[in-house]
Amino acid sequence: MADDKSLTEPTENTSPESTVPADETANTSTVAAATPTSASGDLPDGLPDDLPPVEPPSAGFIMQLFLVPGLIVAAVIAVWALFGKLSSSEQDWRQLVAEVRSNNEHRRWRGATGLAQMLRSDVELKESGNQLATNPQIAKELATLLVELLNESAQDEELTSQQSFLSRTLGWLDSLDDSLPALIQATDERYETIVRSDALRSIALIAGRASDNGKPLDRPEVTDRLLEVSQDSDPLIRQVCAFTLGLIPGKSVDQRLRVLAEDRDPNTRINAAMAMSRRGMSEAFDALLGLLKSANDPVNPASMEGGTEVEKKIRARSQENMNQVVLGNALTALRDLSATITAEQRQQAIALCEQLSEEASNTRIQIEAGVTLRALNGDE
Repeated sequence: MADDKSLTEPTENTSPESTVPADETANTSTVAAATPTSASGDLPDGLPDDLPPVEPPSAGFIMQLFLVPGLIVAAVIAVWALFGKLSSSEQDWRQLVAEVRSNNEHRRWRGATGLAQMLRSDVELKESGNQLATNPQIAKELATLLVELLNESAQDEELTSQQSFLSRTLGWLDSLDDSLPALIQATDERYETIVRSDALRSIALIAGRASDNGKPLDRPEVTDRLLEVSQDSDPLIRQVCAFTLGLIPGKSVDQRLRVLAEDRDPNTRINAAMAMSRRGMSEAFDALLGLLKSANDPVNPASMEGGTEVEKKIRARSQENMNQVVLGNALTALRDLSATITAEQRQQAIALCEQLSEEASNTRIQIEAGVTLRALNGDE
């Protein structure tokens, strides 16, 4: 029994020769764990002598393991976000309407700008959008805010900017019972020119959409206001009025366009002449011919306003550039009118277009004159 005990219990008096250093013991145990042996000390049956080498995972395996599931998750999130955005769009505009109703000036303006941006984005989506342009609640809130701003007693630059912004925004809305009264008020002469011109442009947008839909904007309050404002002393207001009137039906409008076609401002004349040509009015021909004859003439800097020679030259160059725009528009209008003019008028127009195609100082005008010449000759 003593011998058996000596095999299982360590003895205290171990000889120096049997002592193994600690690091060597660790190495030995590691090797023993990595290479299992049988009781006899040999390798187990069925195990190969040489194990296969360890290789790093391939790029394809990593892609399958991480990238593909990631793409699937991203797609699911994108679909969820899309449907979440669509489902919350109505709530978003309602929240912005609530902001517009706030007594806090900053919240009110933040809501108005948010609605305007949402409205523009929705209009660009067309049929796939939420049709916010036809929403009467949005139109009512924005129009009410514009009227409130217009009725402010103290006018400053920031207030003018807000009035102008809302005047432009209302042009995207088709709830006319709400938007048109506010826009008509904004054309009053007591407001800044930028506000008035933006309101007139918005009325033109509304009238243009109505005309495209086969339902011209035939409202007496709008027509009467445009006829009145078209007599304004500011040439910019007359210019925009001439264009807008071209989209409004009525004999009184035709008569006013004939007067505007002889206006002292060249841009007002060209807008009126183009409006008349679109309406098939034969009187537009004389106005267009006069513009084609005069707009190509060089501008004398001495005739321009300005304190110095440099300022006069700059103004003269600007006027020449404007004349080129007038020429291009007049040639386009002449093509629209070519089917209704008399044989004598056609010959006059052909002679003038031949001259412009050869002598115009601007290459683009030469090309436009050539296109108009072919239309007059029936080649197009």
